[in-house]
Amino acid sequence: MTSHGDTALARNGSSVRRATADDAEAMRRIWLACVHEGAWEGIDEAAVDGYARAVAADPSGTLVAIDRTARDAPVIGVLAPDENLLAVSPGHRRRGHGRALVAAGLDLAREGGDPYLLLYVPGGGEPARDTPGRRFAEALGFEYRATLTRMRLDGLMSVPRPVFPPTIVVTTYDPARDDVARYVAMINAAFAEHPTPARWDVAAVARAHARPDFDAAGIAIVALVDDPGTPVGFVRTSVADGEAGLRFGEVRLIGVLPRLRGIGVGRALLRWSLARFRDLGLDRAELSVVVANAGALTLYRAEGFRTIVAWPQWSLGCDAVGSAAADPTIPTRRPPARDPAT
Repeated sequence: MTSHGDTALARNGSSVRRATADDAEAMRRIWLACVHEGAWEGIDEAAVDGYARAVAADPSGTLVAIDRTARDAPVIGVLAPDENLLAVSPGHRRRGHGRALVAAGLDLAREGGDPYLLLYVPGGGEPARDTPGRRFAEALGFEYRATLTRMRLDGLMSVPRPVFPPTIVVTTYDPARDDVARYVAMINAAFAEHPTPARWDVAAVARAHARPDFDAAGIAIVALVDDPGTPVGFVRTSVADGEAGLRFGEVRLIGVLPRLRGIGVGRALLRWSLARFRDLGLDRAELSVVVANAGALTLYRAEGFRTIVAWPQWSLGCDAVGSAAADPTIPTRRPPARDPAT
């Protein structure tokens, strides 16, 4: 990201900079405003509290817009690429802050080697709805890419224990034993052909592992019996707080190298997660999956998960030329309506 001091971009009274831990409460208030407006389906106050805690622990990948015209330069917008969320406080919308955040977000994506910036766009899926978020995304040149669906499983007592193929050995992650660079390389290889490809940075993962709330016991790694030092699959789990303080287990990430798919490793990793939640006294599990990932979706449904909400994901390429995000002289106008399901 282009930087002048701690400011990435400045225009129309708005400055964008990297977030700090001190910004967490201001970001939380902005996100809660979106929740209370009903703008974000399937995202509640408990989820917002989780986002705020995550940013406070590691704010390096989050951007904030500040109002330079105000004496105290308050935070009035947030772009959290890890959560695919862009939000501007209600009293500061339609003033260019969202565009400034997108432009800085594209810089951040380029820095990380990502091909595009991905955002959740309410109303951008099926059935299509006319929403401010969709109009904003279309005006800046975003296009529908995929739909992320949130799934839930209740009643973990009846879930079978995991059974791994005899050629596979499973261990929990051990920071003192497992090489983080090798671990990250395996994750990136597992997701290289994903419908929405993603890459993880070794330094960012190392920072996450250094957080006080990091729980290595929530990660299972699988390897071949003949080569136990080379990981070929993994699952990352956590425990989250839901509405009314009810805790549940979350399958954060699950992946297997392509050459070892189709022999039951993914199913066993999923059941390992559910068994862990059950052993922790939990009776509910949730996960998110891209609808286009047919194999994973079929597995989760077969294990009893049901869809509770769908989040349309739209992308803007980092090599976009002449986009309204990159050039504020391009007028904001709504393009002709189109079917986003491609």
